[in-house]
Amino acid sequence: MSDENLLEHTRRETAELRLAEQLRAALEQRAAFELEVLNSRDHAIGRAAEIGELRYRLVKQAAVYEHRLSDAATHDANHRAHIARLEAALAEVGRRAARAETLEREIAALRSSSTWRLGRLLMSPVRAVKRLLRRA
Repeated sequence: MSDENLLEHTRRETAELRLAEQLRAALEQRAAFELEVLNSRDHAIGRAAEIGELRYRLVKQAAVYEHRLSDAATHDANHRAHIARLEAALAEVGRRAARAETLEREIAALRSSSTWRLGRLLMSPVRAVKRLLRRA
């Protein structure tokens, strides 16, 4: 082999080694990129799962708050109805108390009348006899 051929052969081997090294580096870089893509995909899937869980919690909490709001509205309505019943009962007690006062005044007027006193005086012997008969 001549020097030229040897030189050409060395250049080719050097070029092949350089290309082989570049290919190895490119394959390593590709593997690193593929790993990054896989890690990114896993991370995205994990985040999507977290978002789904947070949405579920949000919907669940909203349902709890809706239920509490409904309970509060029912409680408020029941409370207002109870207050209305108490006010009606209080008004009825007031009417009955006024009627009782009126009747007590009528009874007092009746007992202070001369007819009542005269009847009571005339009936006192009969009452005394009845009392004695009950005791015996």
